[in-house]
Amino acid sequence: MYKNFAAQGLGISGRQSELIELALTYGFRGLDIDLSDMYRRVQRSDFDRAARFLHAAEVVVSGFDVPVDLDADDDSFAAQVAQLHPAAEVAGKLDAKVASIVVPAATDRLPYHEYFEAITKRLNQIAECLGGQNIQLAVGFQAASELGEGKQFEFIRNVEGFLPLVKGAGDNIGFLVDTFNWFAGAGTLEQLTALDADKIFAVRLSGISEEADAAAITRADRTLPEINEKIDFVALAQHLISINFDGPVSAYSAPGNVRGGTRETVSNKAQEALDAIFTGAGLTVAPRPMDTISDIVVDMME
Repeated sequence: MYKNFAAQGLGISGRQSELIELALTYGFRGLDIDLSDMYRRVQRSDFDRAARFLHAAEVVVSGFDVPVDLDADDDSFAAQVAQLHPAAEVAGKLDAKVASIVVPAATDRLPYHEYFEAITKRLNQIAECLGGQNIQLAVGFQAASELGEGKQFEFIRNVEGFLPLVKGAGDNIGFLVDTFNWFAGAGTLEQLTALDADKIFAVRLSGISEEADAAAITRADRTLPEINEKIDFVALAQHLISINFDGPVSAYSAPGNVRGGTRETVSNKAQEALDAIFTGAGLTVAPRPMDTISDIVVDMME
């Protein structure tokens, strides 16, 4: 497994070159990309020009969030999947490993059992599209209490409902392990470590704020992972090592929950959080680069 920079999961935005610079500066081996932005770049010029910063940096393109709304009406969903095909080809050329998507927490479309079947079918369609580019589909869920408000039917907001959905889906579908949603959704470490090793595709580490209302945890309660809290991140990391997990591990936090607030501060804190967990699990962590690779940065800023 390796440290992955997921800017969107830290509330960080910026130009592609700026995000790559942050990943390099703070010692991340891989990063997630904005696939829609990357595809637009290719359309405006060509693949080689659009990907030049990524190639110059020699950073692993770990994956991306699938730009498809699983709760869209049938026509909109079909249109989005059609657009995904050429975008996935671009991701395939970048050797992206994993595409991530989260299922709706609630819906107005269908009652639970009918919706379960509909979502499973949609996930399989997306996975088939991505599979043609050797990209795995990592599926997650959302446990935050506010996500069910104003919807007619509740869907999946806990581990009990999440497990059968992913286990019953196709071969190219696996788990997006997100510790915030896993433990907010009444999951346990034992359930997590019982997952099939070859079905864990991506891992996102987050804590839950000490001030959170256990009965109504919100998205704003997501914090960077810290060893001294009730979630045993080190034990999870040790388990991932034991099963030879070689995928991306990202730190996530709700915007505003990291002191300092600048992109540099947030990136540094995320790197420090992952380093502490990796070190606690017995891994040797490479020292962080003290300076950005000058020739790459100069090229990016031109």
